[in-house]
Amino acid sequence: MDVLGIDISKDDFHTCLIQGAKRRSKTFVNTPTGYRQVQAWLKNRRCTEVHACMESTGAYWTGLATALYNAGMKVSVVNPSQTSFFSRSQLRRTKTDEVDAEMIADYCVQRQPGAWVPPPPQILELRALLNYRDHLVRERVRLRQVASQTHMSADVRRLHLRHIKTLNSSIAALKKQLETLVKADPKIDAAVRELCKTKGFGPLSAASIVARLPVDRLRNAKAAVAQAGLSPGERSSGTSVRGKRKICKVGDADLRGTFYMPALAAIRSNNVLRPFVQRLKARGKEDMVIVVAVMRKLLVHAYTVLRNLQRAQAAAA
Repeated sequence: MDVLGIDISKDDFHTCLIQGAKRRSKTFVNTPTGYRQVQAWLKNRRCTEVHACMESTGAYWTGLATALYNAGMKVSVVNPSQTSFFSRSQLRRTKTDEVDAEMIADYCVQRQPGAWVPPPPQILELRALLNYRDHLVRERVRLRQVASQTHMSADVRRLHLRHIKTLNSSIAALKKQLETLVKADPKIDAAVRELCKTKGFGPLSAASIVARLPVDRLRNAKAAVAQAGLSPGERSSGTSVRGKRKICKVGDADLRGTFYMPALAAIRSNNVLRPFVQRLKARGKEDMVIVVAVMRKLLVHAYTVLRNLQRAQAAAA
């Protein structure tokens, strides 16, 4: 099987094709036209079986990964931290797009990462709506901070309020679109309703979990915790290194962030988790440590609920 390493960015992607002892490089635009061009280039190189590998950099990889998957190729999407540590282990001193593409190809040859399968279109649409809503909410927070730190004339304040009003309207419209999308798909709707039975989860956070937690690709709850980067990390060596235990954060930051507000709500209102929270407080744990611990508990619970629901739906089909 030929190996295609891909270093992708917003505007273009650089490739390195390994065919036995031969290596070829080429750059394409990160658009549907570029996706077709790279497939034609591989065909001209007489590639029959291709294992393409790329990093999960923002959302830039999604279109290309889906196009290559639909073309029948094996596609792997890996955490950039994995390729970064691999590059360091090889003592690479040069970092360019072309060099990174070759490094990713070498990583694919040596590590043989697992195959990526695109989520259903409904999940992709749900993620897109959630990501756009998150962007608008962050923009609203930023504008309010600017207004609180800046002296504004009456005219500027009117412009500011008008902008905030537009953002509020857009966020409300997105919420309605999300509700419509969730109700239109019976499986997504059932998953959201099941999660909302737990104190701490609301319709929006439940939809975010359904969209971002790849239950079918995770073998157990421990893997789900690692996927979100909520696994505890220890830093100790010999007698001199005794670092403070923290979560490793090597995982999906969006998924991890999805559990922050539900954890705050659960600490206030979830009677099942209250004894757990009280035990941590009695042991003198800091507030943020308690929040992270509750986030981890909620993640394990959400994974279990969604996994059991998937199995029940499969048995009934």
